[in-house]
Amino acid sequence: MKYSKVWLTPDEVKSLFAIPDLPESYETWLYMLYFPGLRVSEATYVRLMDLDEKNECINIFKGKGKKGELQRVPCEPHILRRVKRYCEHNNLKDRDYIMFSNKSGRVHRSHVYRVVNKLCEQAKISKRCGTHTFRRSRAEHLLDSGLELTYVSKFLRHKNLSTTMAYLDISVSDIQRELGKIEMPVVV
Repeated sequence: MKYSKVWLTPDEVKSLFAIPDLPESYETWLYMLYFPGLRVSEATYVRLMDLDEKNECINIFKGKGKKGELQRVPCEPHILRRVKRYCEHNNLKDRDYIMFSNKSGRVHRSHVYRVVNKLCEQAKISKRCGTHTFRRSRAEHLLDSGLELTYVSKFLRHKNLSTTMAYLDISVSDIQRELGKIEMPVVV
């Protein structure tokens, strides 16, 4: 299943969290996909013990291309607290998956994809979204907020800057605006 190459605007992201009667589990899934920019394959493997409030990160052990190797993904403290509160409400133990299916184990990525599309429909978002849409949107929003491309790339754990560039919607006018900020010597 190929994911959609669309971005959500900040207002569209807000509309998802504003869905009336949004189940706490789905809200938590959105937090896990958007704020730390996790891939769905990473998010579904996160356990309660992987949330590191002290270092403000999520520890990932099943990251793309780094199976079993620890990767620390930055995450805002208030997001970590909300996810931990959800875990407390569900009496999760340290080894329990945060994105679980009937407490029998981690949820399957295809189920997360279906839920994401259902939530986008409820939020009146007409774009065809996938789970990767949240990762791509977070990257775009960080760049739009002024975070340098190299930091966005590092945040996403990309090996090559060109991968990050493919994620982002950088127009010619964006480049011209940035070039206008740089003082260059005049060559005659």
